[in-house]
Amino acid sequence: MSKNNKNHYVKKKSTAVRILMIVLAALMIVGLAAIPLRAEESGESLTVQSFETGRLADAISEAANGTDYNFIKNVAVLSGTLNAADFGSLAAIPNLEILELAGTETENGIIPENALPSRNQLSLITLPKNTVEIGANAFSNNKKLVKVTMPATVTKIDDFAFAYCEALENIPVSEKVEYIGESAFQDCKAIKEFVIPAGITEIYPNTFSKCGFESISIGPNVTKIDTGVFADCNGLKDIYVYPEAAPALDGDVFRNVSADIHCYADSEESYQSWLMQNMTLTPDLTGEYALSAEVPEENKEQYSETAAAETSAAEESVSETAAETEETTASEAVPASAESSSGGLSVGVVVVIVIMAVIIAVLATILVMNSKKNKS
Repeated sequence: MSKNNKNHYVKKKSTAVRILMIVLAALMIVGLAAIPLRAEESGESLTVQSFETGRLADAISEAANGTDYNFIKNVAVLSGTLNAADFGSLAAIPNLEILELAGTETENGIIPENALPSRNQLSLITLPKNTVEIGANAFSNNKKLVKVTMPATVTKIDDFAFAYCEALENIPVSEKVEYIGESAFQDCKAIKEFVIPAGITEIYPNTFSKCGFESISIGPNVTKIDTGVFADCNGLKDIYVYPEAAPALDGDVFRNVSADIHCYADSEESYQSWLMQNMTLTPDLTGEYALSAEVPEENKEQYSETAAAETSAAEESVSETAAETEETTASEAVPASAESSSGGLSVGVVVVIVIMAVIIAVLATILVMNSKKNKS
């Protein structure tokens, strides 16, 4: 073989080796990139059985078992009592979509202020079973929040609690609610109808401004409606007003609204100030106030099912304890390699990476040897 042909052959061989090395390196990168995807798939849902108050962060970390919090989408906490720090630990899960807390309680029955505001992905939340009060800004600015399930024990919804939750389709406010704070539902554009409970006596500023209401019913004990309460509710067409006399209005209550006011015939004269705000009066209500802001049956079932599940779990605790003892004995005989495969990288992924690394090392050695031969 001539020297030129030999050099040409060596160059072709070196080029082929380099190409093969690049391909294998690319495969290894793809394999490594697939590891987070595997973590995402396995880490989408996380269940915490129980926790000590103030220590939910530790329980979440243990349940996650090394999974990156960015990949956790659904969290269910089955029992325990949450405080402000525990809600803070839930806020540490950035892409949380579904949060189920029906089996838990919240400290003193209060969802703390700023519990879970401004979440990027949160779409559904089930509140603790003993919730009485929802604090200020508790769930505000959750743009993708569609549904909130709450127990019938709630009596207070504080200022801005659900403000700017643009996708929220309904809110199961019960007849026990006695206070709805300023701007509590401001900018909830997806809510189409609402019943203000009989326990409410005053509707505070901007409570429902920019909502997507088509109709709203005002309970019989409301005596005052503050500034901007229904301002910019452009789709509002029917307002059913059940007090014996028209509630007093502050300024801009019905700004950019043109609706039909349904009231009792004998209270018609008290609505003169309402008519000055571009309203139409229709005195067609009859009979006593019969509406109620009842929590839907599906909500009641949610908490009933939780209670039943807790009872069942308590009945099974003795047999579970015995089973755990047997499992502990058996686990002592499990090889370490089997334990390691339950979390982190799977054995298959590790084997593939090792094989690719060995092949690359061999090819690198061949390339170096060929390079030395060429020089000689």
